[in-house]
Amino acid sequence: MFKFGFSVDNAKEENDKVESIGTVLDWFPAVKIEVSHEQLSKKCCEDDDFKECDLFYDVRLKLIHSDKVVIDLQQENCENIVEAESQHSDLIPAKYEGGLKVWECSYDLGKYLIGDKIPLENKSVLDLGCGTGIIGILALLNGASVHFQDYNTEVIKSVTIPNVILNINDRKHVQERCAFFSGDWASFIQLRGELYRNDYEKYDLILTSETIYNPDNQKKLHNIFKTQLKKNGSAYVAGKVYYFGVGGGMRQFEDLVEKEKIFETKTVWNSDEGVQREILKLTFRT
Repeated sequence: MFKFGFSVDNAKEENDKVESIGTVLDWFPAVKIEVSHEQLSKKCCEDDDFKECDLFYDVRLKLIHSDKVVIDLQQENCENIVEAESQHSDLIPAKYEGGLKVWECSYDLGKYLIGDKIPLENKSVLDLGCGTGIIGILALLNGASVHFQDYNTEVIKSVTIPNVILNINDRKHVQERCAFFSGDWASFIQLRGELYRNDYEKYDLILTSETIYNPDNQKKLHNIFKTQLKKNGSAYVAGKVYYFGVGGGMRQFEDLVEKEKIFETKTVWNSDEGVQREILKLTFRT
């Protein structure tokens, strides 16, 4: 059975291995993923395919059972998922980036957005590193148009899109107000430049959770904010203060942002319970 949990030892071993042999990781290129007619026309999953989850503030979402998805992907011989399962790991750098699990800080970010009544009506939103898609779904349910992005195509097709369809009754809204992407963040910027050439097609809000654990990808994350956010837009980064074993964390990312001198930062939420967690807001400097 696939074991969920941030397997920092595996991640560290993989990173050490890469450093020792001088190998450059081969990241998957970004692609836009179309929702199939079959997915849109499907009335509903069987009851044992999904669960209803009470999240917070009476928010209730339907979510696909990830364990069943893993079994299906193994049967389809999806190499990245098979390799992750064999290592009992949520993270194999450049191969699988943990998108089949709802991470702790996603709940923090969702609760903050709803509890603090962040305006979402008629906003253009990017759910970056979306995984199961709960943040983007919350934005959709509150009137936003949402682009969902995650690293693995399998995650988008098998989890994100089904979850969106489960929770958005109007299928036309899925077609008109959603877009789905997978792949590396650097090539995502390039793909966005090819598909959307105008500033008004940038995002009002970029929302991302648990995406700062890999120090090598923090500059890519910053570049997405720099190139894809409207000048009056905001980015919200939810994450742990420190990710033991892999080296990333909120202070490290905040230091990078400060050195670049493009964004102002403000910690808008924090928790000292268990592992320290925060939500950082970024806006362009004036």
